[in-house]
Amino acid sequence: MKTILSCSNCLSGHSISSSKLEGKKGKYRCKKCSIWNHFDFRKQIAGEHSDSLVLFDLNFSGQIPNHNLQGQIFGRYTTDFVSDWSNEELVFLKDEEGNDDDVRISISGLPEIVRLKNFDYDITTDTPSKTLSIIINHNANSAPVRLSLTVEDYDHALVNGKLYLAISDEWNTFLHGRFTATHIYKIQFDEYGVANKELPDFISNFLAAKIYALAGNILLLQKYFSLLSENEKDELLTLVIYHWPDSQTAVSEVHFKEGNVHAVFHLTQRKLNETFIFLISNQLKPNSNHWHIIHDVVCHSEKEPSFLQFLKTKFPEDYQNNLGNQLDTKNEDKTLDWLEEDDVYLLDSFVRTVGSLDYIIQDSIRNPLGFTLLQEAFVRSKYKSCMRLLERGANPNILDINAETAIFKLCQDNKLRLSEKTSLMDELLKRGANVNLQSINGMSPLHWCSVFGEPSLAKKLIQAGINIHMADQNGSTALHEACKFGNSSVLALLLESGAKANVKTLDEKTGRDLAFENLEIADLEADEEKKNRYQRILSLLDVYGG
Repeated sequence: MKTILSCSNCLSGHSISSSKLEGKKGKYRCKKCSIWNHFDFRKQIAGEHSDSLVLFDLNFSGQIPNHNLQGQIFGRYTTDFVSDWSNEELVFLKDEEGNDDDVRISISGLPEIVRLKNFDYDITTDTPSKTLSIIINHNANSAPVRLSLTVEDYDHALVNGKLYLAISDEWNTFLHGRFTATHIYKIQFDEYGVANKELPDFISNFLAAKIYALAGNILLLQKYFSLLSENEKDELLTLVIYHWPDSQTAVSEVHFKEGNVHAVFHLTQRKLNETFIFLISNQLKPNSNHWHIIHDVVCHSEKEPSFLQFLKTKFPEDYQNNLGNQLDTKNEDKTLDWLEEDDVYLLDSFVRTVGSLDYIIQDSIRNPLGFTLLQEAFVRSKYKSCMRLLERGANPNILDINAETAIFKLCQDNKLRLSEKTSLMDELLKRGANVNLQSINGMSPLHWCSVFGEPSLAKKLIQAGINIHMADQNGSTALHEACKFGNSSVLALLLESGAKANVKTLDEKTGRDLAFENLEIADLEADEEKKNRYQRILSLLDVYGG
């Protein structure tokens, strides 16, 4: 077993037998740059074998190197970290796959920045800190640690310092070098709009106004409001409406970040309503964009927002033109033909009017099959409406007269794009759709995937635990339907999942019998494409003994 020692100066790797290092402490000279490097393997891996990189010394006592921050995380040597320092917490982010949370190391429980300037803050396994906490991708570290940290200079925007961090975990985590961290100013507001500290002097009037508007602190908002431009005032109203909570009683935690300020609010409708009325009372008139957002808020609120009556009184004509007519449009059209427009705003307005996401037209002429609003949206292949209803909590397991649910309608669809179908299937399964239901004729969703040749949907149903052996009233399984309709991709999936190749229907027909019958028909019709389809079916059955 080999261990790779990496030079802390030039990063050159030196391969050496692990047995020569275990239980030992010493130095080695880099062959490339001739720098001496320390190593100590007496504690962390004594008696064990490892082929991971080993780069650090838990008893490090030298000078932290001056190169840019670099090191080993999860067994990979890496560089180019993005760093933040907020409220005595130092965070290092490494974007490996386009996601800032791919690698994250946070060090909390540190002294204040002012106490760390030009001071070496050292933590070792022999001198631990009760307050120090190191989190790697949300997992708290419990392995031996060596931390040396100093701050060289800082201001309201940046913190410059040097770090040596060694953790004797399974990956031998190691960071060392010079870092520059964004100095994040974090401030927290409670549901009454009271902050745990004052805003810093360096922030702009507009940012201060945004923060106090969301906090619902009218007294301090008033101080900055008169200093804003008209465009900034309009944007302030947009911000308040956009963050409106759905429920009158809910307290929502919202994180607002701009520049190097991070504000945390406990939003309530009551506090935001105070801000809203303050803005409107100060001659701020809603524009078309505001009305559009207000419409969305009204449709998603459990009860009519308290500011709505205020708007009706203050701007009666604008209210009617921009909001009133839209909320009332087609709400009385119980035929649901407006679903053809696939307009989620009309949908939200209708749901608000009828008071139920699971609305059913109780009329044997207009709704003979007893479709719910969700089933109707699926039958009409309206992707946005289906997704909106599911996201808002529509019940996917209500049966129509044929004992079919929304998932049946999806598997029967031949209009939606494949990407839309798979997204809707994921959402249905996420919302608890029952995949093992059978209609009055015994068909299952998997039967319909076999009929329409939908392997992507069939795979998701199988992964969700559908019974692939279910038979309809004629004894036909999904395998029989795939053979009958020449859908070899679904058949292959069924066979790979354990479907019985020789199972028979009530009239004693196997999948091979059904495929051969249709092959003969295709031969008589001289349909080469169809012949090829059924020949592929027969070939697959040959492989699986059918």
